Amino acid sequence: MENDLESPGSNWDSLYRARGDEVVSHRPIFTGDVFERVEVHGLGETKTKTVMVAQHPCALRYNGVDLHPRLAVVEVRTHRLIPAEDWSGHVSKMPLPELIPTVTSGRRNQAAFFDELYLASPEALAPEKRIACLSQTGVNLLLQRWVNHNSRVVIITARYQEVSSSAFEEADLIEEWCEDRLEAGLSVHDATVEAVKWLREDDGGGVTRQRLLEDPQSRSTVRSQMRAVLRSLRK
Repeated sequence: MENDLESPGSNWDSLYRARGDEVVSHRPIFTGDVFERVEVHGLGETKTKTVMVAQHPCALRYNGVDLHPRLAVVEVRTHRLIPAEDWSGHVSKMPLPELIPTVTSGRRNQAAFFDELYLASPEALAPEKRIACLSQTGVNLLLQRWVNHNSRVVIITARYQEVSSSAFEEADLIEEWCEDRLEAGLSVHDATVEAVKWLREDDGGGVTRQRLLEDPQSRSTVRSQMRAVLRSLRK
């Protein structure tokens, strides 16, 4: 129904961009990323939890590179597999079926619990602790459920695709830039700074490349320009 929370169907793999060894350290931290063994703060106490980043990608950084000193995260823990037809319920959580596909125990299927909200520092979200990144589909479903949990409004995921896909594309480009520049000896931070600076520059037509990413028609052009710049930097 139009006002039901959506699901990915039975294709659980479509929820994830990377899991386990597929996760790379130089991808920018993004909405829906899952980290284990994270020190979190809530109601005057400190705990160690597996958590998911809950904030919209545009609310994670104050300058395009550096994360805010406190980030909203929600607890992730083992949960029974929730069939696709039941995703319209369970409104207080984001199901994470086959989050850890390499195990056959109950840990294979988990969920993020929106009513278990904590704060984490950027330092606590260390690259080696990240165990999963959601796909664009996964991020859209997470945002739909997170907003519904807080407002009881259901906004179709196609709308989230419209407003968040440029941020996802930007993260993809920064990851690719970093991968290339790490081979030249740059640190992840310095390569990210370099990539963000380039994205925020005017492309020559009076519009920044970052703004061009908001138009799906322009994304392949920006990607081609970036790859040409990276080739020139290798010389």
